[in-house]
Amino acid sequence: MQTKKFGIILLFALALSILSIFLYFLWKWRYYVTTDAVFVQADRLVYLSFPKVQGKIVRLYKVEGDKVEKGEVLAEIEGADYLAKMRSLEESLSKISFEREGLSYTKLKLEKEIPLRSEQIEKEIRGLEEQKRAQKAKIEALRVKLAFVKKERQRVESLYKEGLIPLQNLEGKETEERELQFKLEAEEAQLRAIEEKIKSLQKELSLIQNEKLTVKNLGAQISALFSQEKALAEQVQEMRFLLANTKLISPLSGYIAKKFRSEGDVVSPGEPVYALVDPESFYVLVLLEETKLKGVEKGAKAKIKLDAYPGKLWKGEVQEILPASAATFALVPRDISAGEFTKLAQRIPVKIKILEGDRSLLRVGLSGEVEITKVRK
Repeated sequence: MQTKKFGIILLFALALSILSIFLYFLWKWRYYVTTDAVFVQADRLVYLSFPKVQGKIVRLYKVEGDKVEKGEVLAEIEGADYLAKMRSLEESLSKISFEREGLSYTKLKLEKEIPLRSEQIEKEIRGLEEQKRAQKAKIEALRVKLAFVKKERQRVESLYKEGLIPLQNLEGKETEERELQFKLEAEEAQLRAIEEKIKSLQKELSLIQNEKLTVKNLGAQISALFSQEKALAEQVQEMRFLLANTKLISPLSGYIAKKFRSEGDVVSPGEPVYALVDPESFYVLVLLEETKLKGVEKGAKAKIKLDAYPGKLWKGEVQEILPASAATFALVPRDISAGEFTKLAQRIPVKIKILEGDRSLLRVGLSGEVEITKVRK
């Protein structure tokens, strides 16, 4: 009797357990969607390369899985050639700049001196012209006086020959004539000196006028040197940019997902060296069967478990339900044109934004399972 009673109780407990399990799964089916078609993805998977330079990699500072900070140097290529060319360009630029500055100083000095010297010489010439006119007048007066004295001397000489005056009178007139002649010659010599001085100043003034042409030529040379200097400065700037680009700098903080090159490899511009993932861009991609889409809407809460970390839990929410099935973009899509195909439940990609959990553990490609809370209406 007791055995029969125990069997009934056991049977009742078993039925109750089965009913509880059924009700639990019914409740889960009603309010939750679960699937194991789960993959960790990242919106920002950056392929890092040397964008402008090529050469041999001399240093690789990171390996796969390493954490990097924004602005950190990840790799270097040989930059000796770029450095040598930059220094050569800087030396040429320095020489041209020095030459241009020297010519500019000379030009500025001439531009200041030419007007002053021209004005001074023209003033001297005007003064000498006044002296010349005065000297000519003086000479003309002396010539008139000398002509008068000559006539007087001739008259006195005639009187002396006739015995009418003494020799002393004749000698006095001859002396006066000689003195006037000497004075006239001296004044004429002074006039010639003044004229020579005027010619010399006029020649100097002509040379100054030629210096104006020199200033113009200097301006053309300076302009040409300035153009060369500008072109060289641009080349130096470009070479500095290229030299700076011999170091591969991380554009963001994240983790090295893939290392494509080794030290000693020769790389060209644009060839990837590292793949860098931004941990802030991690999300979970769920390939959800179309039969489970009911109640799954944007904003629905989700719990994520990953096979790689048993016991760890991440929380998130549905960010986006993509508008096409996963099979739509398959490399070999199904041919349904003949109407002969096996009907399969299609999977719709659902993107889940991670809100809570240790992001440092996440890696692109990890799989697991997700539980999405259906939105109640």
